[in-house]
Amino acid sequence: MAVKCCERIGICNVDRNGSITELQREFFGQGWIFKDWKAFHEHQNAPCYVPELSDTVYTREDFISLCDNQEKIAERMFDEVDWQSPSTLMYEWEKDGEIDICDQCGRMFLSYDVHKCPHCGCFICEGQ
Repeated sequence: MAVKCCERIGICNVDRNGSITELQREFFGQGWIFKDWKAFHEHQNAPCYVPELSDTVYTREDFISLCDNQEKIAERMFDEVDWQSPSTLMYEWEKDGEIDICDQCGRMFLSYDVHKCPHCGCFICEGQ
């Protein structure tokens, strides 16, 4: 996946324990955030996102963990967060039917306009 042209919005530096030592948010999308595409794509544990309403520092590893260890979903989530926490975006996806968990294999998948689980091939029942 290509790095965005802006590469970084704001500044976030942390100490060895992951505590913020410097944070400067800038306006992007719908809010004031820190977001670093290069850190997300090149460094597993570097700060890459701080949402508007929290001082929680997220790394690529955090996004991947939240997304059932699936890089494609984590990359989409990182690209789409623009003010909210990743877990808030995940809730929005669930509510809007953009993500689901297969009843057969238990794996998460992007479900918009999908009729079979991409992991096990199980057909998805309408209206679940």
